[in-house]
Amino acid sequence: MESPAANFRFWRPEDRDLGLAFFASNAPRYFAESERKDFIAFIDDLPGPYFVAIDADGTPVGCGGYAQEDDHPHVAALCWGMIHRDRHGQGWGGALLRFRLDSIAADPAFGEVRIETSQFSRGFFQRYGFVQTKQVENGFAPGIDLIAMTLDLETYRSS
Repeated sequence: MESPAANFRFWRPEDRDLGLAFFASNAPRYFAESERKDFIAFIDDLPGPYFVAIDADGTPVGCGGYAQEDDHPHVAALCWGMIHRDRHGQGWGGALLRFRLDSIAADPAFGEVRIETSQFSRGFFQRYGFVQTKQVENGFAPGIDLIAMTLDLETYRSS
């Protein structure tokens, strides 16, 4: 699928309600309602770069970011990526993911990207070269497994 014309900007504190609307549009399919408090804690104290995806008309359509793992400084963890449910299937998820991966890959300190996602998004990340390393049944909530995945950045950089 061809990516839409996307722009990205850094998250601002006034984006909080926007982020909560993105989250709500993806619950309960992709996020358990019980994760809402974790998302709020995250956006209220960002550990790394976080972005808003904006369409050609200037409408925000999603958000996502990454953070350096404390115990593994060569690892970037993708954090809370989501596209508004009404925009699923239009290439926005891929555009946001590629933007984050390109941002991470520009920093030579990083050699690996990790994500914890669900069985519902596993195939999406596999299309971009992520490999599953672990699965925990009901790891996020009942019916939502925790799927740990990694991407080798050297492979990504050379593709």
